[in-house]
Amino acid sequence: MTTLLAVYDERPGAGKALNCRLELPSERITARDLIRRRIEAELSKHNSTEQARFADEVTEYGLARAKPNDWLVRPGETERALNGERGDYGPRPGATSPTPVSLADVDRYVATAFAAFERNGFFMIFDGRQVTDLDEMLTVEKESALTFIRLVPLVGG
Repeated sequence: MTTLLAVYDERPGAGKALNCRLELPSERITARDLIRRRIEAELSKHNSTEQARFADEVTEYGLARAKPNDWLVRPGETERALNGERGDYGPRPGATSPTPVSLADVDRYVATAFAAFERNGFFMIFDGRQVTDLDEMLTVEKESALTFIRLVPLVGG
């Protein structure tokens, strides 16, 4: 039996918004697996949109795309340096390349998310309680909710 979990994002000063609903294979899952599934869902949507854009199936640039700033883990320094400061990742419309479009690597983003969790780059709130251990087993019920609170670093400190 699959279980649905509502996943929210919250940033100080920006409020709380529904990000997605994750379909889980069972009602018991670790915090580590929840982060992995969240990253997989984000990158799956991003990668399929990038493939469609590159194949000219999506004509309007930016259509149906989540901006990397909305992701739990942002693209690294290399991606930002190569693709610009605005966060427009992937090939530009009409771009031609002898090689297929390069897709975001799930394992690298998952590892970055785990490291961010360990250094308090974001907090996980599951059913009103902060999750402090990646290996903590959580029980998802009908009304369960997961909120990722992303912290914003202070300027100059």
